[in-house]
Amino acid sequence: MISLKTDKWQIDNIDTILFDKDGTFIDLHYFWGKMTELRAQEIIKRYSLDNNLCSKLCLFLGYNQATGKMLKDGITALYSRPIIIEIFCKDLNNIGIEITEKEIESIFDDVNKIFYKNMVKYTKPIDSAIDFIKKIRKLGLKTGIVTSDSKESTLLTLKHFCWESLFDTVIGRESTTETKESGVPVKMALEEINANPNNTIMIGDAPMDYIAAKNAGIEKTILVATGQIEKEELNKTSNYTINNLENVKILTLHN
Repeated sequence: MISLKTDKWQIDNIDTILFDKDGTFIDLHYFWGKMTELRAQEIIKRYSLDNNLCSKLCLFLGYNQATGKMLKDGITALYSRPIIIEIFCKDLNNIGIEITEKEIESIFDDVNKIFYKNMVKYTKPIDSAIDFIKKIRKLGLKTGIVTSDSKESTLLTLKHFCWESLFDTVIGRESTTETKESGVPVKMALEEINANPNNTIMIGDAPMDYIAAKNAGIEKTILVATGQIEKEELNKTSNYTINNLENVKILTLHN
């Protein structure tokens, strides 16, 4: 087991760490920005809308084309896919675009197929996080990924960067019909690697990750300000927050 320590806090007796993906060890602004643009463009194409609407549709989904950044209070930052689709559908209906949640889901799925063929072009690692994961793996910890993205996409990312050995399990959107916030995906990860929630922590970049872990019986979640949400805001959710994983010292019995 290990302990994780900063100048503000310390968490002891850890033998398992579960990770969110986007914003935690993958640069989500680059990745989800392009995904959002493609989704908006496809809706404009299918419904014969004005191309000038693209930036507005992107903002509905939580992406600012002008800055190239995902919004910290955007729906992509705050919610899982089913809720994103529900809110996005209402926003589109409110500006006169007659579309259903089922149609949006179909468009998202079609765009995903196109996007993931070129996915590696839009995927950048967060180096401090990858270094951290490699260190804890060398110490023998169990690790897993719990993401709202698809398992297929995640596995392609791991293969591209030769990271398959860094994780014991991957739970993605299609692994269960339950949302990430329900805690069910986290419980699935714990069961797959036979991990005790009392000795497990979650590392993510958003309140959603804290809620998911809490509902699965994990009491401590480290939130990292490498995604869309600043550290000061993350402090409102978790007692364990950091700017990036470089700020965490790994303690073993020999330290």
